[in-house]
Amino acid sequence: MIRRNIVLICFVAYILCACAVQDQIKLVENDLIDLSDLEDAFTANSLPTDERYMCSIGNGHVATDVFSDSVYMNGLYNGERGDSHRARVPAWCNIQLMLNDTVTIEKPSYTLNTAVGAFIVNVETEQWEVEQRIYAHRFYTRAIINQFVVKSKIEGSSDAEVKIILQPGLKSTDVSFEDPTTVVIQNRTIWTMCGKTLAIEDKRYQKEASKVCAFWTDVPHSLKASETNSTYTFIMTVDSKKEVAQKEMLDILQLNEEDLYNSHKFGWKKLLDSGKIEIEGNLGLSKTVNGVWYFLLSSLPSLNSNQPTGRFYGLSPGGLSRGGYLKDYQGHSFWDTETWMFPAVLTLQPELAKRLLDYRTGNSEAAADLAELSGHEGIRFSWESAFTGAEVTPDCCPEVVDFEHHITGCIAFAARQYISMTGDKQWLNSSGCSMISKIADFWASRAEFNVETGFYDIKGVMGPDEDHPNVTNSVFTNVVAGLALYLGDYASCLCNSTNTSKSEWTDVASKLNLPYDHTFDYHPQYDGYERSTIIKQADAVLLGFPLMYKMHPKTRENDLLYYENVTRDNGPAMTWSMHTVGHLQLGNNDQAASLFNRSYQPYVRQPFKIWTEAREPEIGAVNFITGMGGFLQAIMFGYAGINIHLDKLEIVNPQLIPDTTRLKINGIKFHGSNFTLDIGVNRTELQVDTINPNQTLVLHIDNSIKIPLFSGISVPLPGKGPFQITRDFPEKCPLPLDMIGQQFN
Repeated sequence: MIRRNIVLICFVAYILCACAVQDQIKLVENDLIDLSDLEDAFTANSLPTDERYMCSIGNGHVATDVFSDSVYMNGLYNGERGDSHRARVPAWCNIQLMLNDTVTIEKPSYTLNTAVGAFIVNVETEQWEVEQRIYAHRFYTRAIINQFVVKSKIEGSSDAEVKIILQPGLKSTDVSFEDPTTVVIQNRTIWTMCGKTLAIEDKRYQKEASKVCAFWTDVPHSLKASETNSTYTFIMTVDSKKEVAQKEMLDILQLNEEDLYNSHKFGWKKLLDSGKIEIEGNLGLSKTVNGVWYFLLSSLPSLNSNQPTGRFYGLSPGGLSRGGYLKDYQGHSFWDTETWMFPAVLTLQPELAKRLLDYRTGNSEAAADLAELSGHEGIRFSWESAFTGAEVTPDCCPEVVDFEHHITGCIAFAARQYISMTGDKQWLNSSGCSMISKIADFWASRAEFNVETGFYDIKGVMGPDEDHPNVTNSVFTNVVAGLALYLGDYASCLCNSTNTSKSEWTDVASKLNLPYDHTFDYHPQYDGYERSTIIKQADAVLLGFPLMYKMHPKTRENDLLYYENVTRDNGPAMTWSMHTVGHLQLGNNDQAASLFNRSYQPYVRQPFKIWTEAREPEIGAVNFITGMGGFLQAIMFGYAGINIHLDKLEIVNPQLIPDTTRLKINGIKFHGSNFTLDIGVNRTELQVDTINPNQTLVLHIDNSIKIPLFSGISVPLPGKGPFQITRDFPEKCPLPLDMIGQQFN
């Protein structure tokens, strides 16, 4: 009976609140534009009518789209195999003002403030004014908070009331919750419900259904408004363990309202101060950058929290706030993580990048079984993975499951970048070297020697261009496989006391067959590729960046120009970011500028800077952080000129983005040291914020000037460079040759 009543209450609340929100939207007829002149705040007088364009709040453990009926938690999935998706928890944090035609109000404002990580609603009537703050706390990471600061405008009276409503939505179809219970703590009624997901993803790796418990404070129908500000705080906490969610609730209840909000703002400020991108002279672009960084960080775990965060379960293309059944790729992890999102996160937040790699190493059992199932050695990662690491691609798309093996090479390439930037021997010795060597084993067993050509073929694959399955010698796949083989050899030396070599790996890598057309001096995407064939997205052009495969500059330019003209317009956003980097590295600045605009402008939806996967908003995922990651790479590795190598950090031809006056990359992390790259109209400087006392770093300018680096100095970077930061000690292990197949075509 209790459960039936709760469901009825939720249904009635859903209808009432939906009407209230529609009334609220109708109050303003303005187009949805960002009205704020602040670079880190996006403000509108009405909400998007398409709920997909509502922004999210999150902290890497819990997330929700503002005013939605769904809360999602890191690692909570429901559904077997291809049906696995983020399990919906009803949004007992979805509290809204009750506004209708009988209430005369001035224009409400809705603001996503990326500087403090909060969504803020401001409403004023003849009787009262309200500020509502909604945020996923950065320190109390199990909590989503609503705070209402209310004030009466009626002099000498405290009778004004602000009507509110809790709208959690209908009961979850993913979690079987027990009947709710209540307890009174500090004169607050606290509700709680615990349950289990209805289906197990894969019984080989998951022995029982996932558990989840939610606590939330009771929400009244109205709030009293006095002549002074009164703050009302409502809390929802969620965790897989009841005692954790309960402790989070109890700890928060000990705090006063402003201390709670200030501690959240402090956590966000500390996170942003440790690494961010600043742009001056172009407010629109600066806002886009701040929005992108906010959405990425909202889906990543906190490194400083009230209670341990536990294992992180990866980044999905729509972020943590999305991924319900048949929506936004169901919260699955793809190659998107390592190829598109990982590099920017690594450069500014290497500890968070490590969490992404740990998600992959934690899936080694499933990856080993998948390799064995396909008749190969080592480990092969699933194209889509969620809770267990098993393959969870829906039945719609068998080709990507069968052929898109390049994800395993992309994960190794991310590991290469992580080693380059951190030199993290502890990670290598604990899990990194094992994963890297097993990936190398996979590719060595995957390649087949062709006695007629004298090269190794990799058959039955699909490159990033998903329009063409089951090809032989995908040029991207073969290069990323070759780099993984060389990395395996390098890591085997790093993780052993003596200089050892796996010659069978390097022999295969050096003889991989790479398609090349001598007539047109470019790389066909695969064996038998016919010119003018339309492709879905960036594929062969990825050889130049991010893979940094060595080729003649003219060949690289031919790749870029040719594939630009055969890539379909409704492909995913990140393609044009890679074309931007390529043209910048070749010195084609005008072409790069055009492609840079193309990489983000058609995909950003106002007013909250939500990205769609394609130009046509009905195609693909929303909010598409894969495209955001590519966009950040165009800035950091294109315009700022940062290049990551195993033996150095390089800066080549740093320059301003057109129509800007300053580009500043704060918090570049390299082997425990911290740098700021400051690019202005007339001057570029490298600022040394902190130096790792256990490392000696040297800046090389134009291969002729050497400057020892220490904390607090700023070094001008004249001209185009190259400028290189190296570690001043002999390497025990020789660097990989990375001579893959028909090198220097």
